[in-house]
Amino acid sequence: MRKVSISGKGGTGKSMLTTMLSTILTEKGYTVLTVDSDDSNPGLYRMLGFEEAPKPLMDLFGGENQILTEIKYRQQKDDKKPTAEWLNKDRFYLEDIPQDYMIRRNGQKLLSVGKITAAFEGCACPMAEVLKIFLDKLELREKEIMIVDMEAGVEHFGRGVDQNIDTALILVEPTVESISLAAKVYFLSRGSKIDNIWAILNKIPSEAVADKVAAELTKRGIRVAGTVRYDPQIAEYALEGKPLTESQAKEDVKQIVEVLLG
Repeated sequence: MRKVSISGKGGTGKSMLTTMLSTILTEKGYTVLTVDSDDSNPGLYRMLGFEEAPKPLMDLFGGENQILTEIKYRQQKDDKKPTAEWLNKDRFYLEDIPQDYMIRRNGQKLLSVGKITAAFEGCACPMAEVLKIFLDKLELREKEIMIVDMEAGVEHFGRGVDQNIDTALILVEPTVESISLAAKVYFLSRGSKIDNIWAILNKIPSEAVADKVAAELTKRGIRVAGTVRYDPQIAEYALEGKPLTESQAKEDVKQIVEVLLG
């Protein structure tokens, strides 16, 4: 488990799980890079306890226009090299990333790909391309883990972002829509050559409901790593914009981490 993605339907709690996993793994002695790749959700940095978000990775890679040019070169199979320094690097490590773009707190590191900030700004294609390049070129050392909080849905699979992910986590809440999307994410993860795929149940009110959701996922061939019970404290943290700290949910995620680390 080195490069981990968290996917699922919007509103299932991907940022919550990302925060909990990052915190727990850091407490276990890992260096954890959390990557905010959601182009709309602004609050992940608050959940992790940071006072402000880092500068977007998009800027480090030359900005939107440079990335669009890079996409055009690739589509045309043009050998012309981009002018942005970071696009020309073959490989880089966490320590190479400038501090403004990768902020640190209590052993955790946070990076943001970029956000849609204005009307008529266009699609999020350049941000997906930046993340794809970053995942391909970043080399992780021993005891380093990257967790990517993906945008809701499955567009990132269509853009090939997940091809350098080795562990896919699918967050599932107890609804038909969430279970159906989980099956699609599982199929697309397999198509992206990801072998280590797990579902994690979230917002579960009872063991009976957990059993029903797990049974539906098992029918679809999806392994379940564990269950996060419904925790009203998480909703309170989210409403007040507080960092996620000790809670019932965190205790549940600790058990899931043990399964994932195997």
